[in-house]
Amino acid sequence: MYELHEYTTPRYLFILPARHSDMALINSVRSWFHTHYKLYFLCECSHEPNEMHVAPHEGYSIKTPQEFIVRYAPYLRITIKIAQLLLSLGGLVIPQVGSASTAIKHVLPSKFDNDQYYEDMKNQLKMIDSLINRYDNQHKHPDTSVTGQQKSIGAPLQGADLRELESYLERVDNKRRLGNLYRTVTVDGHVRWVCLQHYDEISFNNEMRKYINDFEAMGGKFDLKTKAAV
Repeated sequence: MYELHEYTTPRYLFILPARHSDMALINSVRSWFHTHYKLYFLCECSHEPNEMHVAPHEGYSIKTPQEFIVRYAPYLRITIKIAQLLLSLGGLVIPQVGSASTAIKHVLPSKFDNDQYYEDMKNQLKMIDSLINRYDNQHKHPDTSVTGQQKSIGAPLQGADLRELESYLERVDNKRRLGNLYRTVTVDGHVRWVCLQHYDEISFNNEMRKYINDFEAMGGKFDLKTKAAV
């Protein structure tokens, strides 16, 4: 119940400069704050960062980049590492307008056959990493709050930080779902925000768990490894 109340918004996210930003002109921290950024969510399909993927949405423009970075820098410092890891594994695909609904597995090959795409993405992530680290190092201050401690170890956003995240984003649609993600509860009781494909998989697993529980309650035995009654 606690997670259902707290996690009302997707909580794994990262930012990138918008594609039309000229990287050559971004040569100082001050100019970085005036750059157009977009925020992207990650599908929480796994507890392992290397198994996540970018949500099927073309991203949201950030209204006030400086205020956003000031508030979320400690957390972004962690999530940008996840994005860099996904890029190194060939799994960081940024959906474009009109193709956000395309299955990730169909987009991957064409994107990563393009060396320029990889280099551009690598440079953008490096720029964001430098911005966050430089700002974070210059503005570190003791934070004894629970939220501050959680951010320092890279825990998912929650509480007020999570609830107010949407206020920084320019919404171009009237959908209530951010990033085309769906909130679901796993069989172990944890809330996740996932894409439609993984939502269906989790829903199927939840239903199967119910059937297995009923089967075992009637005296049957089920082997989870072989996925068969024994």
